[in-house]
Amino acid sequence: MASAQLLREEGNKHFKSGDIDGAISCYTQALDLGDLKETDKAIIYKNRAACHLKKDKFSAAVQDATASLEIVPDDPKALYRRCQAYEKLNKAEEAYKDAAALMKSDPKNTAVQPILKRLNPIIQEKVKEQSSTSSKVAQMFNFTFDPNCEKEKRLNAANNLVVLAKEEAGAKFISEQNGVAKLKQLLEERDPDIIQASLRTLACLSQGSKESNKQILEQIELKRIGFLIAEKNNRVSTSATFLLEKLLVALTDLELYRAKVQHYKDERKQGNPCIWPKFEMTEEQQSLTDHVFTMLSKMIENAKVSASGRDNVIELIIKYITRETGLHWTRKFLDTEGLDGLLAVASAIKQHETCTLPISDSTKMHSSVCMSKIYDDLRSDKERDLFKEKCSNFFKELFSDDLYESKVEAIKAVSTLLQGPYEVGNVILSFEGVTDIMLHLASSKNPLHQQVAVEAIVHSASKKDKCTGLLAKAVPLLQQLIKEADDQVKVRALVGLCKLGSAGGSDASDKQFAEGSTMTLAKVCRKFLVNPSKDIEIRRWATEGLAYLTLDADIKEELVNDTPALKSLIEVTTVSCFRQNVLYPAATVFVNVTNSYDVKDVEPELVEFVLSLPNNTYLKNMIWVYLAIATEEDLRGLIVQQGAAKMYELVRPLLSILHLSVQHWRIFEALLALTNLSSISESVRKRILAEKGFSKIEHYMFEEHELLKRASTECMCNLVMSDEVVKLFEGENDRVKLLVLYCGDEDDPLLVRAAAGSLAVLTHSEIVCKKVLEVKPHMEMLQSLLVNENVEIQHRGCYIMSNLINSSKEIAEKLLEGQMLEILMAISILKEPERQRGKELCEQCLKKAIEYGIIKPNK
Repeated sequence: MASAQLLREEGNKHFKSGDIDGAISCYTQALDLGDLKETDKAIIYKNRAACHLKKDKFSAAVQDATASLEIVPDDPKALYRRCQAYEKLNKAEEAYKDAAALMKSDPKNTAVQPILKRLNPIIQEKVKEQSSTSSKVAQMFNFTFDPNCEKEKRLNAANNLVVLAKEEAGAKFISEQNGVAKLKQLLEERDPDIIQASLRTLACLSQGSKESNKQILEQIELKRIGFLIAEKNNRVSTSATFLLEKLLVALTDLELYRAKVQHYKDERKQGNPCIWPKFEMTEEQQSLTDHVFTMLSKMIENAKVSASGRDNVIELIIKYITRETGLHWTRKFLDTEGLDGLLAVASAIKQHETCTLPISDSTKMHSSVCMSKIYDDLRSDKERDLFKEKCSNFFKELFSDDLYESKVEAIKAVSTLLQGPYEVGNVILSFEGVTDIMLHLASSKNPLHQQVAVEAIVHSASKKDKCTGLLAKAVPLLQQLIKEADDQVKVRALVGLCKLGSAGGSDASDKQFAEGSTMTLAKVCRKFLVNPSKDIEIRRWATEGLAYLTLDADIKEELVNDTPALKSLIEVTTVSCFRQNVLYPAATVFVNVTNSYDVKDVEPELVEFVLSLPNNTYLKNMIWVYLAIATEEDLRGLIVQQGAAKMYELVRPLLSILHLSVQHWRIFEALLALTNLSSISESVRKRILAEKGFSKIEHYMFEEHELLKRASTECMCNLVMSDEVVKLFEGENDRVKLLVLYCGDEDDPLLVRAAAGSLAVLTHSEIVCKKVLEVKPHMEMLQSLLVNENVEIQHRGCYIMSNLINSSKEIAEKLLEGQMLEILMAISILKEPERQRGKELCEQCLKKAIEYGIIKPNK
């Protein structure tokens, strides 16, 4: 109790000093203690309501003032604050009621009188409006529910009811006049426009109280809503889905739960202690959600459901399936046949005679997104294994079927899976014989089979390291299809090659095809795109191809000056039937050609990471301890040596953090950890390479962000001690050039130190030595290292020079010209103790030069 009292007093001090956030935090902590007296709770609630008013959070102010009034019903301050909040929310009637109650309980209160004066004319106007609205609703009722009325007049009246139902007075009058029962009668009619208007009116009425929502659900019935969602008419299906969504959200208090989650996140960002809100439902609410889930999951695979109805069902599931902001349906999907239904939709091919499921062009993408949502929401390896097991069983059954069409459908489903939870898709790809089936279908004479197979190959190329073997076989086949197949297959094969051609991204050293090949592909894509006579789907695929190719600077420059192509891109996005599928690739093209990438700021501390851990206090404390020690750079190696890191177990999770979607500060910390690990032993470095860590680490050497660039270069400095990495630098690429250029960075000495350290190791290779001299400003870079004030950088520069001169006489002759020889001689006579290592290396360089006969000894 003492601590709650102190928090309340501290909150009052913050409020008086103008620190509203501090006051809210103190009041919230006091309420969370749980052992407060009811009267104290009421005081704190109304105090926090005052804070919310100051922050213009009027809904929160109403909520807190109401909580206070539930304990002390006629509290003047709570009534006054709720009255103010209601007025700001334009809820004049509620504000007027509170003002009147306040005047009754405290007649001498002068503060409320101006509010009553303001509200009185508004209320009078509302009374007039309500009487006017009532007459309008009555008139619309007469026309709408008169079967003998003209169709056009009746439809206009039904649509006017929708508008009137959006107004509070209109909705109230419709409900009082038994409107729900009358609207139910309209749902039995055959005219889809009348049915749609009725559904839209019901959706507007569902924004009222819980009681009115229960009334709607009881009278219309869930089963009837399901039938309407399954209708072929898209507008009717969409309106019925919208009605169900409104009822579901209102009757489960989902918005309230989401507000609590958002409040939790806001508090955590400010560093305030709080507990994740628990989603609790009454028995009645649980029963409702169970019935809705059962109905929706059965509709996924129901052949009687229309294509638009199936899309609406899956979209509704996507919105409300997750645990964080949904109705916690994820686990139910695994325990029931829901996932099998999505896979059945994923495998459906409209052109097959055996296909009984009506599907649209967007259905597969909907099912892909839904499976991805489910997989991302799984909380344990056990749940993920169950997901993979159910998928594996589904595909094994299809592949083992004697029908050839079943195998084609299986490949179609793999393609859909690769666009969603691609990890699971890769598991299916690894099944024995699956890739052979794909390649066989691609080389068949059936255009449909070719199309299905090529799409699967294209989507399998999302993860280069997972599909290298398949792509090696697929490239010649794709090249052949571009020449021989029909346009539908040709454009898909084209996208596959575009995807492979862009695998190196903006890294000029990682090109998959010969010089000029990607430009040729871009021209073919453009040809498909700008041709208005081509099928719109073909033009959509051409857009996707350009989305990959425009990572190349030459193609960007070509496209940005191509006005017809840019106009065609915009034109393709306006076609409604493919709009959703083409918006992202088209937007990507524009982002690429304008270089308008989203560059995120690095977060400076690890607070958010630690606070997001499970509620294990010891774990959090230990992390803070290790962080404090590891902040001291000199102690990091000692920590690792003493077993603080279990090397092999850490490599994979650390590499998984190196992803574009992860926050920069997390990537930075992961790179630092990998740098420490890679310094331990060759076996750890080999483990990093085996986990495909080289390309991930190298990627961040090209980052514009200084810390990421430096951290990745420091990590590479340790990796180059491995012979396998040296061979990668010896290949036909610009990796050595990048390190040489980094040696001349004047703004970041730590980056220079790391780059020079890498070259000091790499220049033991004669091939690398020759590559250093191929960099145009190599003399300037080497000289900047040799004359650097930093002792470590100078020593590394001297070491590089020693390696270069010792590699061959030819290289030594090119280096020891003009000023370079003078610099070496100057360093060789330095007397400072800390520069003796560099001095000795320069002396060795000069001796080698004498041995080569480039210079003569001083007699």
